[in-house]
Amino acid sequence: MAVAYDKSSAPKNCRVYGWHEGYDTDVAVETRKMFLLVEFSYDLEKSNAQTFNVLDLVGSGLVDTVRLDFTSNHGSPSHTCIYELWVHGHEPTSVSMLTT
Repeated sequence: MAVAYDKSSAPKNCRVYGWHEGYDTDVAVETRKMFLLVEFSYDLEKSNAQTFNVLDLVGSGLVDTVRLDFTSNHGSPSHTCIYELWVHGHEPTSVSMLTT
């Protein structure tokens, strides 16, 4: 992966939210159904590819949609730039998770 010379547009403080949207994509997602998966700071002194663990929340349930919010970057007044966001998970094994 190529690295930008000027890293001021790199994200700094970020939050990732998740929710279950299901198959009805015509319905707008309501904010109250979203829950925080992780809040993190991207460190320019570390590797370009960084990993952050999801918060261990009981009852967070099934997620099929995520949202990445930037609350700050490393100095650029005009924009924040990312190259990729990878999200890893697993298929639910419990029938009760599928019905919530």
